[in-house]
Amino acid sequence: MRLLVVGADGQLGSDVVRLLSPTVEVTARVMDELDVTDRGALRQAMEASHPDVVVNCAAYTAVDRAETEPDAAYRVNVLGARNVAQAARRVGARVVYFSTDYVFDGTATQPYDEDAPTGPLSVYGRTKLLGEQATREANPDHLILRLAWLYGSTGHNFVRTILRLAREKDELRIVDDQVGSPTFTEDVVHQLWTAIEDGCSGTYHCVNAGQASWYAFASRVVHRLGLNVPVVPIHTADYPTPARRPAYSVLADRKFELEQLNSMRPWEDALDDCLLRYHEVLSHG
Repeated sequence: MRLLVVGADGQLGSDVVRLLSPTVEVTARVMDELDVTDRGALRQAMEASHPDVVVNCAAYTAVDRAETEPDAAYRVNVLGARNVAQAARRVGARVVYFSTDYVFDGTATQPYDEDAPTGPLSVYGRTKLLGEQATREANPDHLILRLAWLYGSTGHNFVRTILRLAREKDELRIVDDQVGSPTFTEDVVHQLWTAIEDGCSGTYHCVNAGQASWYAFASRVVHRLGLNVPVVPIHTADYPTPARRPAYSVLADRKFELEQLNSMRPWEDALDDCLLRYHEVLSHG
């Protein structure tokens, strides 16, 4: 099997390449060298690599900045998604698109399943939802994985932010009234490969099991790494941001369960594994 990974230099894309390269033939294209808004360039990339599966990791993920740059977010998350899906279809390849828990409005009281009504609150969430729709329309052979609160051992993410703030601040004030599904990039890649091998198609939720607030997430990072800084819970209203976030965006992976595929492990176990990567960083100052 041959994979083409678009956006291979991002937090998720780099792990897709690193973890799947020993198993399958992977062609990695970073965003600077393959612009997903350039249909001609995409067509050439497909014809050169002849992929069986195209994994689209290219995304505009600056949630707050998207409020003032809606066109930029739309170009990558919607037009780019459509272009990648169309180009994949031309060469007979399946396309994978990664979406987000921010397609939901956060008013639910139990985890969202794949068929729950959507209602994004932000520009980012709206563009990702439109990107889902564009992918479905452009390529019937698609796999859409909704992720949430993504972090890894590389890239910009919440764990790295907490590590930085723990060195700079006397205390960490973290929102405690937003609840979601913290999810480790490496676990996403393993589930992605399972879904590809099993021939899954359609829309799935791909998150670590369980739920946490940002405060609980940060508290576990601080505790597990032995950081000497207090973590104080605050309300969303105490930390205003340009983009609205859903108060509750926990995802349920009902479709993986129905298809008798393994659910992903609890978020606490995944986070603990990820944090092992950070001990060396801390020990070297």
